[in-house]
Amino acid sequence: MTESVLDQIDDILPAQPNGELVHWMQPRPLTMGPAGISIATAAAFAIGALTAVAALALLRWGWGRNGPRKAEQGS
Repeated sequence: MTESVLDQIDDILPAQPNGELVHWMQPRPLTMGPAGISIATAAAFAIGALTAVAALALLRWGWGRNGPRKAEQGS
C-alpha cells in the first residue's frame, strides 16, 4: 500500500483497539429541497401516465387484431 492510503486508514481507524469489528458510519441525511421533491413527484406522475397510455394502446391494438369480428352483411 502507498503512504497516502496508509495515512487515510490511520485517520479512519480508532487509535486504540476497542473490540469493534466494523467501524459503522452514520448515513448521510437525505437532503432534497422543495424543488427536488416537486421534480420527483412530476417525474413519477409522468412515468405513471405514460405507462397507462402505453397499456391502453397495447390493449386497443390487441383487441383490434384478435377481437370479435363484425357479422358480414349479406344475404
